Amino acid sequence: MIAEFLKAEYRSERFSEQIKEIMNALSFNESIILSVDLNSAAENAARKKLLGEFRGYGLNRELFERFPTKISWSLCNFVSGDLNKIRYIDYSYWNELSQGTRSPLKAAQTVLTGTEIYEQSNAGFVKAAEFLKSGGKFPRTILLTSDFEHFVIVEGHLRITAFALAPECFNNIECFVGECRSDDLKKWL
Repeated sequence: MIAEFLKAEYRSERFSEQIKEIMNALSFNESIILSVDLNSAAENAARKKLLGEFRGYGLNRELFERFPTKISWSLCNFVSGDLNKIRYIDYSYWNELSQGTRSPLKAAQTVLTGTEIYEQSNAGFVKAAEFLKSGGKFPRTILLTSDFEHFVIVEGHLRITAFALAPECFNNIECFVGECRSDDLKKWL
């Protein structure tokens, strides 16, 4: 999960500069993200440290405050009908964009009306949806679940919003899914 998370954020327009600055401060080479060796204990430790500095992973802060510690990870394929099972994290921007529902499908409706939340442009969502429609591929989104019926986005909010704007492109999409106890998931949310 850590390698997947870092790879996606490293390539993101929003987070790439921040993660590169932290990597420079830690004297880490980009190969720990772009040429992953999951069998290397040293690399795995470096990636964990990087995600901790970057987003609070393993430090019980920021995005990973109260994040479940016992998670079973697997790759799962999703289709457009599954979009209605996916929710954003409980965060003010995503709550507002989705009109309190945390649903990416509802957020897509907000984007299409031209409503901007906290004066943040919707252009990134539209650009990402156009990328999908032209055959573009995104990195895997990371989700958590306790029942494989309801999913919460850990990483990939913009990408799932783009898929909600272009649901025809959400077909046989591979996501990295972590299963945890319901109580642990509720504490994180």
